[in-house]
Amino acid sequence: MQRRGELILSLFVACALVVARSYIFWAYEQAHITSDQAIVGLMAKHIAEGRAWPLYFYGQSYLLAVEAWLVAPFLWIGGPTMASLRAGMVAINLATVVLLVWGLVRWGRLRPLLALVAVLPFAIAPPFTSSLLVEAQGGNVEPLAFVVLFWWLRARPLALGLTLGIAVFNREFTIFALPVLVLADVVEHGWPTREFWRRWLLAGVMFVAVWQATSALKPYADMMGPGTRGQMLGGSAGSELKDVTEHMGLSWREWPSRVVANATRFFPLLMGAVHVDDVVASQGRNAMRWPLLLALAAMLARALWLAVASRNRDEPVRFAGYLAGVGVSSMLCLALVWGLDVFTLRYMMMSLLLPVGVVALVFALEPVVLVRRVVVALVVAWALFASIDNVALMRRYAAGVPDVYGEVAKGLVARGITVAQAPYWHAYRLTFLSGERVKIASTDFVRINEYQGLANAAGDQLITLQEQPCGAAEKLGPLYLCKNK
Repeated sequence: MQRRGELILSLFVACALVVARSYIFWAYEQAHITSDQAIVGLMAKHIAEGRAWPLYFYGQSYLLAVEAWLVAPFLWIGGPTMASLRAGMVAINLATVVLLVWGLVRWGRLRPLLALVAVLPFAIAPPFTSSLLVEAQGGNVEPLAFVVLFWWLRARPLALGLTLGIAVFNREFTIFALPVLVLADVVEHGWPTREFWRRWLLAGVMFVAVWQATSALKPYADMMGPGTRGQMLGGSAGSELKDVTEHMGLSWREWPSRVVANATRFFPLLMGAVHVDDVVASQGRNAMRWPLLLALAAMLARALWLAVASRNRDEPVRFAGYLAGVGVSSMLCLALVWGLDVFTLRYMMMSLLLPVGVVALVFALEPVVLVRRVVVALVVAWALFASIDNVALMRRYAAGVPDVYGEVAKGLVARGITVAQAPYWHAYRLTFLSGERVKIASTDFVRINEYQGLANAAGDQLITLQEQPCGAAEKLGPLYLCKNK
């Protein structure tokens, strides 16, 4: 009974920390809104209204619309607002932290409070990292939840294959967890036997079935927004594998340098150990980079030595090692297929499982109480620095940050403008912020055909929103309202 109470307390604290670090992005629509996120919001709005049944991110034949379907109920309840969209994303974050804590207690066999300490790198992520975790981008945070689900379903091959298929076609980088899961299976059961091959063959068959099912559903899905059911992109059903590979930059020659960059720059950046001053949020301290990396390396080395010396392959070690291994696999495999920058850092979110797994390994293996206490102190100290950055962002918004694009959207509605056109990064963002009361066609990347048709029908009366002045055009926020005639 006491352990149950401790678990409830740990889950409550973990969820409270997630809500706290996500609050700004939920409460202030101007905190982080892009047209890519607006597309997810528009997809969810169309689902909630029964106007469209998207299968993939609009305008693409990859990136399953899992996120849009998950957040659609929140828009149905709260209306088509950024607050509703963010509420859905926060809910996914809450589900993820619950799975992590619960998994570390059930399979890692940690005390709930120690499980809470281990998940702090996710639960109280610094603000820039948190912005990526609540970003409605189609698949930033979901892979972390899928990683735990894979472990849960590892003895149920058909369910595992189904989940793996959905996860990979939702966000292709989730596949980086697969080799670690297979290795954990070998560690648990020994060298592959007939039963091993039977289970993984069944999982593979179900994975292929999911692949084929998504292809079969394309003719019945709205690929380019409402009213496009049965219309294939470019007149072709397309190939998920082809679309994904075309967006990758596979390079064996650059792989070593990319691995170094991922391990010494981008991973510490996510952890708040490299300073980043982004328009969304600032976080991190450069002085923390090497202390963090060295401390993490020392903990991992200590855990591995203890595991090898004791020949411990019990489930707590396997599960914690699996989480840490997925974090490492994410950095190594991603380096092979993609050269990261700050704008694509969201692809590396599974690396946050590395510190979670390493800390859990130490708690599972370390016999010296003092060492465990030192690890707890180090993680809590890191969490305090992350909290300081989160509080700084809260103070910044409490002091007042203008809602520039929200005001533009309101201005368009107040002027009675219902149709316009603008570059992609303005068009869909303003459309969603207006609740589709203004439907703005994109002048470059087209995602929703309905808006293009309305813009074409407007003819000479069409308003163009652009950043450059155009004669006697009216200025609205950072944009100019230009008339075709």
